[in-house]
Amino acid sequence: MQDSQLLPPKEKSPTHRWWRLAKLIVTLLIFSYVFRIFRNPESGFSEVLQLLGTLFTEKHLISLAVLFLLVPLNWALESIKWRFLAQKAVRISFSEAFRSTLTGLAVGVAVPAQLGDTIGRITSLKAKSRLRALGAALVSNGIQFYVSIAGGSIAWFWTGSSLGFSKKLSWSISALLITILIGGILLGLSRQRLLNWKSERLWIVKLKKNLAVVKHYSGKDLTIAFSVGFIRYLVFVTQFTMAFILFEIPVSTLDTISSVGLIYLVKTLLPAINAIGDLGIREFTALYVFAPYHVSSEKVMAATFLIWLLNILAPLLVGVYFIWKYKWSVRYA
Repeated sequence: MQDSQLLPPKEKSPTHRWWRLAKLIVTLLIFSYVFRIFRNPESGFSEVLQLLGTLFTEKHLISLAVLFLLVPLNWALESIKWRFLAQKAVRISFSEAFRSTLTGLAVGVAVPAQLGDTIGRITSLKAKSRLRALGAALVSNGIQFYVSIAGGSIAWFWTGSSLGFSKKLSWSISALLITILIGGILLGLSRQRLLNWKSERLWIVKLKKNLAVVKHYSGKDLTIAFSVGFIRYLVFVTQFTMAFILFEIPVSTLDTISSVGLIYLVKTLLPAINAIGDLGIREFTALYVFAPYHVSSEKVMAATFLIWLLNILAPLLVGVYFIWKYKWSVRYA
């Protein structure tokens, strides 16, 4: 017993060191991107900060409080949807779903498109069979993508004609949106047939095993997940609309809602490599969409930046904390 107590502590495995290195790289990328956006002299950041400072008055207190409260609601709804779908594959609590959701957001800053989000969610789960939730992560992101396309399509057919596009381009955009909407429905209906496709290739066999959970979703399950995703979409559309109203942009509420739908549509169709790119896409799109209304560009940028601060940067920093607090792994049981 004395000899066992004198044994040196067990060395950490090479795999553990690789995971720590991966976490370090992700963290450095996150903070370098954030540093760049705040240090960019061409971003008009000082003017935007001045406009943001004008909001912190008694007049806007209630509206700001609602905006802040909608942030955890937004990410809680995403966590509820993710947990509901993942439960078919692994046991996961709401707190773990919430943590993995924000971890996915953070990793998504450093890894292109939805790949980083999926990696962050899966690797941060505690269950040894975490890879079984891969299909759930893809379905969860896919549903939110489809919801954003559906909401954006309504906005496009409502106000798209005011953007000054040529008829050929307008028809092309309309055809693309309709194709995506129909394709999403067909993909959902044919999910069983796709996963039952037989192949002797090892990587396909393993992939099908990790995606097998998709076959267990009933039409009711997908409808529930879609409903939660739709409610979440309404939450961040409400946030964005409130931000524009706070800056007293002279556009009707209905047109503002439609413009917000178009902004999210572009953001969805052109996924950014990182959260800073996400901000740039939203700013550029917002300026273009509101151009026909002759709105102050500084106010449009300030509203966009406010939503980015609340919905992306704040949860992103929490996600960085989760990256270091919890262990990552991709072992399959």
